[in-house]
Amino acid sequence: MPPLADCPFFRFIIPNMENQIRLPVAFSNVVRDNMSNPVEVITTNGQSWSISWVVDEEHPHQIVFAGGWRAFYEHYHLRIGDSMLLSYHQPKFFYVAIHDIRYCKINYGSLPAIPAHGNYTVQFFAIIPVNDPDTLKLPLRFSREYGWSLPRPLTLTTPTGHRHRVGWNMQPNGRIVLHGGWDGVRARYGLRDQWLVLFRYHALQNTMYVMFFNGHTMEINYWAHAGPGTDSTCITDPSAPRSRHIADGFRTTNPFFVIPIMHRLANRFLPNVPPLPGVCEDSPITITNERGAWTVRFTHYVGRTNGCFGIGWSALATACQLRHGHVCVFERLAPQEYRLHIY
Repeated sequence: MPPLADCPFFRFIIPNMENQIRLPVAFSNVVRDNMSNPVEVITTNGQSWSISWVVDEEHPHQIVFAGGWRAFYEHYHLRIGDSMLLSYHQPKFFYVAIHDIRYCKINYGSLPAIPAHGNYTVQFFAIIPVNDPDTLKLPLRFSREYGWSLPRPLTLTTPTGHRHRVGWNMQPNGRIVLHGGWDGVRARYGLRDQWLVLFRYHALQNTMYVMFFNGHTMEINYWAHAGPGTDSTCITDPSAPRSRHIADGFRTTNPFFVIPIMHRLANRFLPNVPPLPGVCEDSPITITNERGAWTVRFTHYVGRTNGCFGIGWSALATACQLRHGHVCVFERLAPQEYRLHIY
């Protein structure tokens, strides 16, 4: 069985089962030989649940969450038709976001939300309709609460940093409908009827992040659809004027992110590294430039959005003579390979 190269996302709908839940076959086939038992399921408000699993006797290729699942089910008052978005970080951790039957993320109560994958304002799903390739309707609740501030056209940003401008209008009942440009997004990523689109809206940045899930409820491979010559943009939103100016002027067809050297210990480690597509926490990545190549460990702290470059960074910083005031652009060449540009 090939090892997992990414931290895969998948989504399933809560069936009429309080005592156990079956994970997708496509996911189970890849992870069942190496996944810890029990696993830790962590919600986006920081709560952690230990859940054991077994392999279904009637369906030997399917993992079933069993011990501890009922307590999780009852604590969050899950209902038939609710859905869960899970991100697996091998071999033990699952990060989960729960959505109600309206495809909007639930209110976890008084605990503060600590998103594991981005500081977004609101998160919701939409199902691609049958025989309607040109439009996509967003949930009524989101439309009514955020439609007044939504930019037009709307820019959809994928996990790889590619951006797509899509028009929208509002129906008489207040529901937002995506139209001009949505057909191009569907064609670009090979999206089919009844597939799922996860939206994460960042109100402060007026930015909409999207993820696509296929008929097996697994996140698609975006790189399989990245055609040559497609413009890519910064996957972060630099706040410092010089960093923003550099990001706006950087030209590449690859995703990239920008980090200024400001921390007094930046020659030992680099903080505020964003989540890297296809890279799990505590994973080595290769960083190259004209001075050489280095293996650096990326650490993504549980419960925080960003991580850091740790082991190996000091050697890179010394060789490249990094100092306060420099701005680093990291250009993604492959899931675990980046090219460093220094300004």
